[in-house]
Amino acid sequence: MLIKRNKLVLLSAIIILISLIIFSPYLINNMPLTYGTDIKPQWFEFYTEFKNLIIQFFETKQLPFYSWNLFLGNNFFASKSYYLMGDIFSYIGLLIPMNFFDVAQILEVIKFLVSGWTMYYLLGCYKHNTKVKFIGSIAYTFSSWAIFYSGQLSFLSFYCWMPLYFASIELYLRKGKKLMFPFICMILLFTNFYFFYTLSFFTPIYYIYRYSLLKDNFKNFIKDTLVLIGCYLLGVFMTGVLTLPTMAYILQNDRVGQFSLKLFFEQPSIYLHELCARLVPNYIYIYRTNVFETTAHTTRELCLYSGTLTAVLLPQIFSDKDKNFRKVTLIFYVILNLFLLFPFLSSMAHGFSDPTFRWTMILILVQISTVCHYLENINQLNIKNLKITMGISIFVLIAVIPLTVFLSKGNTISAYRNQILLFLSAIIFLVINTWLLLNKKSYIWLLTVLCIEYSISGFTLYYSRMRSEGITYEFIESVTHVLQEKDNDLNAFLENIEPINYLQYYRTYIPLESIYWNFSHNMSLMVQLQGTMTYDSTYAPSFNKMKEIALEVKDYDSEWIFNIKNPDILQFLSVKYAIVTNPSELPEGLSWRLLTDNYRSGLLVYRNDDYRSLGTTYNQISTYEEIESAKLITHLSDIVACESSDLMEIQNMMNSNHSVELENIAYQGNYLTGTCNTDESSFLVLSLPYDEGWRVFVNGQNVKTYSVNGGFVGFGIEAGNNQIEMYFTPVGFKQGAIISLIGIMGYVALIIHEKLKTRNSRRYKNEQSI
Repeated sequence: MLIKRNKLVLLSAIIILISLIIFSPYLINNMPLTYGTDIKPQWFEFYTEFKNLIIQFFETKQLPFYSWNLFLGNNFFASKSYYLMGDIFSYIGLLIPMNFFDVAQILEVIKFLVSGWTMYYLLGCYKHNTKVKFIGSIAYTFSSWAIFYSGQLSFLSFYCWMPLYFASIELYLRKGKKLMFPFICMILLFTNFYFFYTLSFFTPIYYIYRYSLLKDNFKNFIKDTLVLIGCYLLGVFMTGVLTLPTMAYILQNDRVGQFSLKLFFEQPSIYLHELCARLVPNYIYIYRTNVFETTAHTTRELCLYSGTLTAVLLPQIFSDKDKNFRKVTLIFYVILNLFLLFPFLSSMAHGFSDPTFRWTMILILVQISTVCHYLENINQLNIKNLKITMGISIFVLIAVIPLTVFLSKGNTISAYRNQILLFLSAIIFLVINTWLLLNKKSYIWLLTVLCIEYSISGFTLYYSRMRSEGITYEFIESVTHVLQEKDNDLNAFLENIEPINYLQYYRTYIPLESIYWNFSHNMSLMVQLQGTMTYDSTYAPSFNKMKEIALEVKDYDSEWIFNIKNPDILQFLSVKYAIVTNPSELPEGLSWRLLTDNYRSGLLVYRNDDYRSLGTTYNQISTYEEIESAKLITHLSDIVACESSDLMEIQNMMNSNHSVELENIAYQGNYLTGTCNTDESSFLVLSLPYDEGWRVFVNGQNVKTYSVNGGFVGFGIEAGNNQIEMYFTPVGFKQGAIISLIGIMGYVALIIHEKLKTRNSRRYKNEQSI
């Protein structure tokens, strides 16, 4: 036990040392870790809101279901399960009393450690020796997938636990142990449902592969498989409390169902990139001057590299003397690589959405585990194979850039000087590793070269990212405190301007460029403000309707970046204030009145004198088709826009000729209340995104809600004074909680069954020995 512990300590020390080298540019220059496409504009803000909702839970005992600050109001519980809600590292981060970027950096190191430990355990299940386990663990921990996606916090969380999934399958096939599989299924599904789907998609292929290697025949295949499927379902059931609400929410996302039927990628450069991506740390040039550039992040993010040692040894499959292992492994590996070649397969692996190469995390693991098989038998390597592999690899690295330039007819070769230097350095490591293998040098040399290779490539990436981003702690401190010094200062200021604000719900228009310094579309979360922009791929699905009838709500022509500037839509969305640096930044067409020209030493605060309350009754109605054909999008504050199937029902509620507003509004956590007095029954529209999780009561009676005016909530009210009460519980939460309870009870029953089975087996052996 002590020996095992010492080995893990040594492995941990190596991982921490490489991590420190990689992160050293940020550490030495005392700069926040902003590496990653989304860590600055998304993770920072979502994590801040997550933290605030958890604090709110302890203060008010309201579960963190709904966020009023997330774009127009949002089902945080279901939408952010993709990012935060089920990830155990999110909660660990809350315990670290530091700023977000330091917490993120500490968590990344912890995840690297967990990646190394779990891969070490998996390789132990494969019966590899300690030296091989060290090399395989380091290769997995710092693979191109791990380094590139380290800026996507939950992605790396999933990756670091994934080896345990394969380990539990191995334990089941080798020893019949079942308990680990449901538990790790639960952990992974809680962490990230998106990747759990992808992992589940590839599981049958992997399972059949391992079964054919470990079992003498397929006589008990169906029985064994059904047992494992049952264990899988137990794990899935235990997560029902989160995954059922998430499914109900995410399945409405317009990215789901964008299935690609393309047989081949249009750009030949993608296939050339695939050819050399195993040989070079390509994450260094992604998003830079790149000969393989495709302009689409889904096809440029090709992560296959896990060290040149892996690249050198993988072709040993072709010359393996074990015919069964060679045949089965080649078939398995060819099947996996088909997903690199055909977009429609890649699309299937990602939930029938856009084809992407994010699934290659599985290919990375398979490549490393296969190479470890040959490291285990290093003295039996095929020398001819090694030499041929080295020759072909060097040829590819020398020829691929000129060939790609020729095919693309783009820039000259000189434009890719840095990429050429990277390829030349890869050749050096390729030759060194081949020489070590040919001369049968010790594992220590192979491990040392691997560590140097990862340290240099990781350092290069983080150093270049740090220099290009140039974000300092002072900058972040400044941009997040432009509008307030302490939390809720801005809200307090606005509410003090007009005492009536305490009884109203309103939004505030802020220009991204000047006030938020182009930092993020999600800055409203940092100042506890109801804003009008977001960068969020899990935005409220009902807003898809607004995208259809008003394309201008999109920013950067993105499907999930919104910055609403249309004055008529801003009016409908109850925008009451605007804070700008210059009057020219105000959206035209609204009645702006200057309140102060010296907020926070120079900011201009304006009031919209045509402010529309969060809720207003309507007496005119049109279908979406009529709205679009007559271009009446500018009349959302006056006309109800609805589906044709709802037209008659809603119209029958419109018996009042007057328009009145929702008053005495109070909202916090998962509820909103207000009053509305009308002479006749009418139809009230709230500028909150429609979500079936809202239960609406009018004078104590639960009423039907409708999705109107581009995906917002509408419902009927009675004549006279109406007391409105709204309570939010994510769709599927209660049913999911029941499913989780069933799953937990089933898992407990499985534990008891396995313990009794083990005890009876031991008793039987003892009796036999007597």
